Amino acid sequence: MPRQGILFILVGPSGAGKNTLMKPVQNIFDDLPQLPTVTTRDIRPGEQEGREHFFVSHAEFQTQIKTGALLEFQNVHMDDFYGTLRQPVDEAFDASRDLIADIDCLGALKIREVYPDKTVLIFVTPSNLDILAERIRHRGNVTPAEVENRLERARFEMTYAPRCDYFIINDIVEPAIEHLRRIIVSERQRRQGDELTIVARQVEPPVFQTQVAALLPYGEKLLSQVRPHGLRLPIFTADNSAQPLHQTLRQQLETALGWPIEVKSTGDTRFGIAPHHVAIGAIPGDVYLYFYYKCVSSQFSAALPPGWEWHTPAELKLPAALNYVLNTEPA
Repeated sequence: MPRQGILFILVGPSGAGKNTLMKPVQNIFDDLPQLPTVTTRDIRPGEQEGREHFFVSHAEFQTQIKTGALLEFQNVHMDDFYGTLRQPVDEAFDASRDLIADIDCLGALKIREVYPDKTVLIFVTPSNLDILAERIRHRGNVTPAEVENRLERARFEMTYAPRCDYFIINDIVEPAIEHLRRIIVSERQRRQGDELTIVARQVEPPVFQTQVAALLPYGEKLLSQVRPHGLRLPIFTADNSAQPLHQTLRQQLETALGWPIEVKSTGDTRFGIAPHHVAIGAIPGDVYLYFYYKCVSSQFSAALPPGWEWHTPAELKLPAALNYVLNTEPA
């Protein structure tokens, strides 16, 4: 019995290099066409109608929404809409063919709801968002406001990484391409069901270690926890990947302190509440994701629970990036 088709979805922020990885991998596998998505944005140099995207007007896009032609659709950047057509996906799966696509994280999760056993989500990102900002700027014709808008969305998109099956750090292209190639081989072998066909070591999905941290100031001091290895910011493990991370942080802080806590937004409410800072670390088999949020409370108490103290940022030895976040008011 032939195996079912697979839709490999590359997920990650704009500028992460998803298409940079996809095209070389397609040259390796001659049976892995790209699933073109529908978009209202203008065509870019090097793109081809019907290969990366179908380029349509806003009116045409609205018609596709109304007729149910789209599996999902998102307003990704400014007034640019993207969506995934249902028909080519169904046709590929009916013919046991694989596809690869670059789809927004929210759209990818909606597609997984429809095809839970036929989708593989692969999160792609550089090791830090400063690299991402440079890549966006190098594309040209991008205003500083647009760069910040995309970084805002990137911080939000990073919170969906733990819901993906794999994680690729794309700082250097060649090893990232090889990582993607191995994932594709591995997933095809998993679904083949015949151990004799396995010719390469399977790639195991990573274990995500997701942590949410609070920057909660009171005057010139920050809330801290005393731990065996010294002073630390309040950091909690986020086990419930279905719940927005800022909600996890708020609940944990309110439970620990007994105060009402508000997690401040970085600005654009289209993206929900994005972290103010993201830190990434990865070793084989493990991905460490740290999401930092600025918080406020309308009801500070002089008496802190045991293990909690107020200390200056200097005493906490905050990294420069967090000092910048602390001293910058959200838009």
